[in-house]
Amino acid sequence: MKDIRVLVFVSPKCPHCPAAEALVKRIAPEYQSQGLSYQKIRTKTSEGKKLSQEYNVLATPTILFLDKTGKEIKRIAGVPSENSLRGDIESALGIKKSFFSKIFGKT
Repeated sequence: MKDIRVLVFVSPKCPHCPAAEALVKRIAPEYQSQGLSYQKIRTKTSEGKKLSQEYNVLATPTILFLDKTGKEIKRIAGVPSENSLRGDIESALGIKKSFFSKIFGKT
């Protein structure tokens, strides 16, 4: 099982941040048993400033996917669609199904 961390960088004056945060908060728990965890990072806090600098986050919302060593494996700037976010999560976890398997039901 892979350990993937999703960090959602948000700021208080960002009009799109609540939508990005709500989407991750709604979908991520479905993948917890497969090794996914998530955390909201407020960019105005001391921890948020440190992490924003470490990962070069320049805009909010930004969603980062990190492997177990903390290495970035995927970055999404803005609010993704639900299908796009699910696809990115499944790809990061190594459970993404192919186009044909979705149609024909084979894994």
